[in-house]
Amino acid sequence: MKPPAARLPAFFAFVLLALAPMRVRAELPSFDFTGGKDAQGWAATHDIAALTPSREGLVVNISGEDAFMHSPRGDFSATGQLVFTATLRSPASGWGQMFFSERGDSEAQSAHFAVREGWNHVCVPLPPMGAGWRVRLDFPATSGECVLARAAVEEAGACGVASVRAEMDRLLLTLHGISGAVEITELQPHQTFADAPDARVVWKGDAGGEIAIPRMDGARDRLASGFVAFTPHAVLGRLPAGATRYVEEFTGIAHDTRDFPKTETKKGIQVQMADDALALGIRHAALNVSVDALFDWEKKPGSPTWTVDGETFAFRRGYLDSLGVKRLSDAGVAVYLIVLGYKSRDAMRDARMLHPARDAKIPNGIAAPNLSTPEGARLWRAAFEFLADWFSRGDDEHGRIAGYIVGNEVNVHWQWHNLGRMPRTAAVAEYEREMRLAHTAIRRASSSARVYMSLTHFWTIDPDADQWRSMPGRYFIEEFARCARTGGDFDWHLAHHPYPENLGNPRTWLDTTAPQSPDAKRITFKNLEQLDAFFARPPLLFRGERRRIILSEQGFHSDGTEQGDRAQAAGFCYAWEKVSRLAGIDAFILHRQVDHQYEGGLNLGLWRRKPDSIATPDTQRPIYECFKAAGTPAQEAAFRFALPVIGVKNWDEIMVPK
Repeated sequence: MKPPAARLPAFFAFVLLALAPMRVRAELPSFDFTGGKDAQGWAATHDIAALTPSREGLVVNISGEDAFMHSPRGDFSATGQLVFTATLRSPASGWGQMFFSERGDSEAQSAHFAVREGWNHVCVPLPPMGAGWRVRLDFPATSGECVLARAAVEEAGACGVASVRAEMDRLLLTLHGISGAVEITELQPHQTFADAPDARVVWKGDAGGEIAIPRMDGARDRLASGFVAFTPHAVLGRLPAGATRYVEEFTGIAHDTRDFPKTETKKGIQVQMADDALALGIRHAALNVSVDALFDWEKKPGSPTWTVDGETFAFRRGYLDSLGVKRLSDAGVAVYLIVLGYKSRDAMRDARMLHPARDAKIPNGIAAPNLSTPEGARLWRAAFEFLADWFSRGDDEHGRIAGYIVGNEVNVHWQWHNLGRMPRTAAVAEYEREMRLAHTAIRRASSSARVYMSLTHFWTIDPDADQWRSMPGRYFIEEFARCARTGGDFDWHLAHHPYPENLGNPRTWLDTTAPQSPDAKRITFKNLEQLDAFFARPPLLFRGERRRIILSEQGFHSDGTEQGDRAQAAGFCYAWEKVSRLAGIDAFILHRQVDHQYEGGLNLGLWRRKPDSIATPDTQRPIYECFKAAGTPAQEAAFRFALPVIGVKNWDEIMVPK
């Protein structure tokens, strides 16, 4: 069923990554309906009165509330990433839906998409398909005519712009699958594939060889732009060939070419007290950054500045220093910034900074960025470009940042990354744009600093009953990977939050929804091996290498009793022993250092807080000494008490036998 908000046919760029090997096929199904060609096997399955050929394409006469049509079954086998491309004319703007299946249609095998009134060019990524599959297009209008001019399934990069490489002063584009006259259009960071027909043409000529485009257009940098090839069409004038392609290789761009920092332990914490954290032996730290607080909106004299496409932004030096990055990185700590779009007290500022479809109340006060306007996109580019430059200087004048976590628990976007109610595929595509923009901004300064997506422990179950407000973590990863692959893959990584299934119970070894299965409802410390194994699969590798995992936020509650303190400490010991045995996980960053008054009644700290305070440290819990001993010669003795609590004789018993 279509959600009530969906009213007219639509397509929104979504994307994908091949999840299983597929056999090579020379040609994939494609349909050109222009020039009066018939339906070519497409069937008006439901609430469509007629499919009428016309010069512009197949006229779809909608006659009910649930109008959809099916393609003929075909051989959709391929070796790479598939995309569905189409050109259609819609009588109005709205949401629609696309299904892809071998047998019956299901929501799990579908993608929502958006179109505007008038002509639209569409690019929808698809999962791996095979012989005997078909495509279903839903037209949710109750009446009116839609014209479908063309539809095709193809491999991303096989037709159109196949790759983009950046050098210091130019961008080099390669084309595949087209010959003769071609135009290259540029999509600026605030634009999507839907804007391609009206986007600026930056190159014209005959296809063949490598195309060079100047990196700079006056004061404007094209590094974050996307590129689409257009070819002539006898009826429609011109048509896009393939998907939008972004810069995938950065050659000679970054001034900081140091390798990613190496650490001797995975131990980390979300730092509140730096002296205490360093005394505990941490080598990883996570720090929250508010984008609103980062900017000096008044542009006071003396504030550091950064210019993006001719617009100069100012930043608050005091806020930057208060983060304490230099103290930590100088001590050998790998520091990660969690970059968040907090709501401010200025409505006009929020309109510029935060997603235009965000809920008015913004649960928890955090929203996705506004990348839909030139001003909003420049603001977010400025934030990441400035941070990367400030914290990637060779002399470490301000300290060094190892990685940037973009947003928080984005698979529960309504609560922690609000962009309003939005179909899953569209929400993933929005976040992929955000991550790619951050990645490109960071690559201007550093060749090794990483970008991480942040996900909850919900793995195959919905965190929210409303599927337009959240999605399972595994679904998010797979859809995101497809999006990234379609536009040109980049080195994104994962910041996972494997809290116990019940945040109020530290006995994570008892979690019933976290079995040793790739289809587990949750990924907690009990079945963390599943996450490690999932990221070792070939479809998720980046240029043959594993994407990296950090555990950037997780903790263990104490109910305040002696038994509760003991269970909390045992939960940490159990988790540490797991993490230390998993090669794919780089860091275990504990949350929190000190209990916090406003954390839903949870007591997650190494320290108890003073009763009349928000987070002022009072006394240490037993978990403190366990945390301190972790990764040191004192670990075995400090952890021994936890074995009978957990119910094992040695720590190897907690792991899945290989």
